[in-house]
Amino acid sequence: MSKQNTKITNARTINKMRCIVGLVLCSIVIVLTVVSITFNFINFYNEDSPEAGVRTLRMYTTISNIIATLGASICIPFQIDGLRKNRYILPKWIVEVLYVGAVGVFLTFVTALSFISINSGFVYAMFTNSNIFMHTLNPIFITILFTVAISDSHLKFKDSFITIVPTIVYAMLYFVLVFITNTWRDHYSLENVLPWPVEFILIIAFAFGLSQLLRLLHNLTNKFVNKNIERYYKESPDYEFEKITFAIQKLALEEAKYYHVDDEIYIPVDIIQLLSQRYKTATLPLDIQYDIYLEAYLENIHKKEKMHT
Repeated sequence: MSKQNTKITNARTINKMRCIVGLVLCSIVIVLTVVSITFNFINFYNEDSPEAGVRTLRMYTTISNIIATLGASICIPFQIDGLRKNRYILPKWIVEVLYVGAVGVFLTFVTALSFISINSGFVYAMFTNSNIFMHTLNPIFITILFTVAISDSHLKFKDSFITIVPTIVYAMLYFVLVFITNTWRDHYSLENVLPWPVEFILIIAFAFGLSQLLRLLHNLTNKFVNKNIERYYKESPDYEFEKITFAIQKLALEEAKYYHVDDEIYIPVDIIQLLSQRYKTATLPLDIQYDIYLEAYLENIHKKEKMHT
């Protein structure tokens, strides 16, 4: 199929869908976590378990779900703002918070699906009591959220090291409190499997391996989304003009449509650079292109303000 006959998706449509999908998934994750933790705290589940009530915070499953939910909660204001401005910008540090949580719940999912299922049965591990939320549903939604919807930043190998910090801290605390001080019971039934130092190393290595898998999937989506957004501004007939000046002015007009009073003035440097690459014959320096955009943008928002006064 030729380039001319291939449908080019509007970049604004792409960003809008990412905001909507992300907002829906974040909301689902928050609701599932709040419901499951609340039921555990009031002993609705597992009343006879030493980990019921406030002691549910001893569980790695609970901690990892809380971290992931915190990341999802921070995303929501940016997704709402993205829908309002039709532009999705998520700071990398928020992506990394969700990355940490996603690795934790994915580790929980894989552990429950394999080790816990072998010891306690598949149905109990994946679908009984709060397990259906924290072992099954939440890990699935969070994994999709992180690898598909929250794909704003390209994550490097060095970014993955922070994801295993909670696992290292928890593993150290668990082995000290269980096997050294006997403060906690061995609620994960590790004592009859392997010597705990070996288990510690294997758990950390496994968590790091899972972090690489999630990072790969996240980066693939990031690359796919960026490729389609770049293609829109470089090939779409919406920005097919005789001069780059007209294309920049068109961009300013489109951006001004989503301006609201008290919004900060924002120059989409990345998009202007894409347009500059499209118009290879353009000799205007980038700073001049930014000035053209800013002048057109201010002119359009002033017109918009006058229409509402």
